[in-house]
Amino acid sequence: MITRVYADGFKGLDFDQPLALRTLITGRVGSGKSARALALALLVTGGLPGTGIARQNAEIFKAVGGGCDTLMVGMEVDGRTFERTFRRKKNGTVTTDCRIDGEPIPKNLFEMELDREGVSIADVSGFLVLSDARKIDDLFRLFPPAGDVRGLTASITTCKDRISAMERDLRAREQSRQALSDAIADLHLPAGSLPEIQARIAMVEGEYQTARDELVREKARLEHEAELAARNVETPAKEPAAPVMSSIATTGHTASAPAMSPIPEKNEGMTALKRVLSALNRAGCSGCAARMVLMREMKQMKVAAHG
Repeated sequence: MITRVYADGFKGLDFDQPLALRTLITGRVGSGKSARALALALLVTGGLPGTGIARQNAEIFKAVGGGCDTLMVGMEVDGRTFERTFRRKKNGTVTTDCRIDGEPIPKNLFEMELDREGVSIADVSGFLVLSDARKIDDLFRLFPPAGDVRGLTASITTCKDRISAMERDLRAREQSRQALSDAIADLHLPAGSLPEIQARIAMVEGEYQTARDELVREKARLEHEAELAARNVETPAKEPAAPVMSSIATTGHTASAPAMSPIPEKNEGMTALKRVLSALNRAGCSGCAARMVLMREMKQMKVAAHG
């Protein structure tokens, strides 16, 4: 049951009228008798039924605003308060908001809660001039579906938050896509089609593998030569045989001795080893066994030469 109706700035009046099951309001002309009933109608319907005034915020505010910038109408139903407030901005536009027990609530849910409390006013003449869409809205307001309005409001708020999060994620993805597009545009690819580039890569890889195989074979050959050279150095040279004296011919002449092979110089072996060492260094055999053996033999030859 409606137990109270109140208003601020309604036709220039501020009032707070208690109501009982049956209430008779009397007073002189202009005291606000009809204003209380009209304020109640404005609160429930959002318009001024029976006055011919359009259900537009600016028109309503112009008719009953009373020259103030704020107009509020409210009522109390079984301990719950319902309020509808109109505000005029500096640019002349008028906005409205609804509250239940001091908490903001969307207009359609506000009207559904009024219907759940059994509060409704039918403006038949105003209903007939509405568009089909507005008629459907009013019928829905008069016969709302059952449900938890406050729970529905919370669900709507949650959905709005999720939509905002999805919009932020979408903007971030769009920025990433744009950055990727810019990077692709700045990428300098080699000339030619993909099959041609792949063929060139395969050719270069083949040449590289061939060069590696040749290098391995050359290293093996040089190591083998170094080992042979090291073995030749380790084998002592044989002493030259004594010249054989030819017998004296019957003619009385002495036969000359055969020419002797020249004795190799001491540094010929060292020179050969140095050539092999140089070849090993060029081949990259800095730590192979052949090089180590070669260095050892060269050291021994130096010691022997100075001894």
